[in-house]
Amino acid sequence: MKLRERTLGVLVSEEGREVLQLAALNLEESQFLWVYVDDSDDGGLWARVPREDGDHLVLIRWEYVLSIDIPVGQSKILESR
Repeated sequence: MKLRERTLGVLVSEEGREVLQLAALNLEESQFLWVYVDDSDDGGLWARVPREDGDHLVLIRWEYVLSIDIPVGQSKILESR
């Protein structure tokens, strides 16, 4: 399945949430973390994260991913959530 260039919801493990919080990702109360996936590889998802100095890429390792939610019929244009 092609995951790159999509906005999708990622459900991560508790350990994954802790790691992402250490990486200064603003995690909302929602169970899913909505991210724009720039690319994916054997290591995990490369998610685009807006920061004050511009966009950054953060690797969300597969070992932390419990589930992925992809909106049906979604356009491939970067959406902000």
